[in-house]
Amino acid sequence: MSESEERVGALSRLALLVPGEHDTTGVLLQLMSTATDVLNVAGAAVTVVAHGRSEVVGATVDLLAEVEGAQHDYSRGPGVDALRWGESVAVPDVRAQWVRWPEYITVALRHGVSAVAQIPMRLGGEQVGALGLFTDRPRAWTGEDLSMAALLAGMAAGHLLTADALRRQQELAEQLQHALSSRIVVEQAKGVLAGTHNITPEAAYELIRGHARRRRITVQEVARAIVELGLRP
Repeated sequence: MSESEERVGALSRLALLVPGEHDTTGVLLQLMSTATDVLNVAGAAVTVVAHGRSEVVGATVDLLAEVEGAQHDYSRGPGVDALRWGESVAVPDVRAQWVRWPEYITVALRHGVSAVAQIPMRLGGEQVGALGLFTDRPRAWTGEDLSMAALLAGMAAGHLLTADALRRQQELAEQLQHALSSRIVVEQAKGVLAGTHNITPEAAYELIRGHARRRRITVQEVARAIVELGLRP
């Protein structure tokens, strides 16, 4: 199989993930695996941004998670810059950046990292995180390398944003269903009391609400007790 065919196959595995059928962890694992295969790097790591905070959520090698985390601990490093400016940061030889990121470079060299590239994971104006790529020897990152990495990062960002939108849509649907069910139970309870006491539905509701206030419970709880347990306030 040619290198081009291998790249197409790796990209297809990531592209064919169906939003909503794979959790965040699955998408990120596939992203790191695909990036490692396609770009022939020693390892990869992913940082995500949530509620204004950056967090390292995974790495192909545990030691790389420590390297990735070091820059966030000290608030400086190639990944921090990539997230701050929304642009890829490629470092052919980390030793040349000692003055710029001393703490990060110290950790990177200790764990055998010689070159790194940090790619923002974004879709449109929405930034999700950053993909970190690592090699154990200096590497002159090419425009093709960075374009391919940006494509992978963008695909993963799209999956994550779509999955998040689906989750929020499902939560909203569940909330609406709960509200509708509660409303139906209240209407049923009003009808029961109106028939039992020969009063209007409005008066029946006042009985329900008064009972709820005295017992310090919700109107829905009183209504359910009327309909299901035979409560008659």
